[in-house]
Amino acid sequence: MPCADEVWWLQNRQGPECEFFQAVADLGHYGRNPKGTTRQGIYAAAPSGEFLASINTNDADAMADMLTRALEKWKSLSKEKRLREKPLDEKGRTRLEASCPAAGLVLRQYSRDLPREKPQKGWTAKAWNTDTAWFTAEEARSMLPAEPKAGDKHAVPEALVRRLARCQLLDNVRGQTSDYPDRCVSKAGLDVEVVSVEGDLVTVKLTGATVTLQNGKWPIGGNDDADKSTEQERGYQATLLGKATYDLKKKRFTSFELVAAGMRTGGTQYNVRANDLGAAPLGFVFQLATDSPSDRVAPAFVWAYGWKR
Repeated sequence: MPCADEVWWLQNRQGPECEFFQAVADLGHYGRNPKGTTRQGIYAAAPSGEFLASINTNDADAMADMLTRALEKWKSLSKEKRLREKPLDEKGRTRLEASCPAAGLVLRQYSRDLPREKPQKGWTAKAWNTDTAWFTAEEARSMLPAEPKAGDKHAVPEALVRRLARCQLLDNVRGQTSDYPDRCVSKAGLDVEVVSVEGDLVTVKLTGATVTLQNGKWPIGGNDDADKSTEQERGYQATLLGKATYDLKKKRFTSFELVAAGMRTGGTQYNVRANDLGAAPLGFVFQLATDSPSDRVAPAFVWAYGWKR
């Protein structure tokens, strides 16, 4: 049974699935690592928790070899070694997905590098990543005028746009990165213009811009220079353009598309930019999420939203 989950949560939190993963990961390719060091990768384990094999790779042949080794180990196990005597105890199980604002605005986000004058080569040319963005029902409604009429103009609350800049417009194309502190957002504006009102449906145009810039000391070479922080600068200047339709009766968006495009610079420890620190184009697309569980995964930095749980 294949499954996927957010590794930081699994390796740092408590609860049945976290403790199950930690016990398996202790026997995996990184061994018993201290907290704060990633255990990212692919693990194969029996329902009993018996470790089978693991690897951290994007190479298909290496992955196939790991699965072959896992299968051979599985075949060698007795039924007692394969299965659990009883299911995992659900007591204490908490999931960030439980906070998903079902009545609010849930967006699927995609990020990728945009074309350059000198084309990229290798896997980086096709690299992309995904995340989600959440807004409560109240936050979503605040994006429109109180009594919208065609031609009305309205500013989305700055706090929501700053959150978008801090927690969503991040250079995660090639790997993991960190959110921006609020002090690093120097511009965050998103304006709404009401295009039309037809019955309960309000159609709007979205335009805006954000600027983030952070200076500090951190490593940029993944695990290779983890103990060698150096002076760094990273940032992103984005132009925002989109369209959306809001149903006043249902009190929710029925469509939502937002594009962010601009220049990024710098890198962080795990986003694989050590050899690509110069200014280069980066783009994002936000679309209304489906009801699929994969579209309801919590945003990578939902903990930085400031929501009370």
